[in-house]
Amino acid sequence: LNIVEDFIMRKLKKDTDLAKFLIAVKACKNDVFFDSNEGDILNLASTLSQYVFCSIAGKESILENGSVRCVNEEDYSLLADFLCED
Repeated sequence: LNIVEDFIMRKLKKDTDLAKFLIAVKACKNDVFFDSNEGDILNLASTLSQYVFCSIAGKESILENGSVRCVNEEDYSLLADFLCED
């Protein structure tokens, strides 16, 4: 669990079903971002960003080292099955 600029950052659980995760993202009230450890930021509300996110799924290190950040703190509860607590 990291807090950056008033946003909570959570890691994806290992072996997350990305299709189910992205369906859950669509149910969120506000934007959900994937931040890579290299400084890349993907807004997962964007179809193009979802495509890029899925294309990097084969590189586990990118997913394991990246973080998920929700604009609306309540959205973390919708994504709880896919995110580590800390």
